[in-house]
Amino acid sequence: MRTTAFPTSQDAENAFYEALERADLEAMMAVWAEDEEIVCVHPTGPRLAGHAQVHENPPAQAGPRRPGAAAAAAVTVVATNIYLRTAVGWRMVLHHASHAPGPIKTPRAQAPPKILH
Repeated sequence: MRTTAFPTSQDAENAFYEALERADLEAMMAVWAEDEEIVCVHPTGPRLAGHAQVHENPPAQAGPRRPGAAAAAAVTVVATNIYLRTAVGWRMVLHHASHAPGPIKTPRAQAPPKILH
């Protein structure tokens, strides 16, 4: 049984992303529920279910953000996390991340038609 207790879902969320920034797989796994029904989906990856699949397939680019040229090549993702309050505190049961859409292109405003009387 894990010794880390997360009294709020926000505490679990913070711990997960701090571990992701450090590329600390064990700390990330400590946030997951002990239930084998956990699910994780990385961008363009398959659905991972259960502790073994999630543990064996960490995010490819887990690690801190770096300034400079590498940041320009970084891909932005959006994530949805679902947490469940368990007997040992809040735990993640689902993490889904996908590539963020690019900027929304709005159509250029057309000039009003010229009306001659």
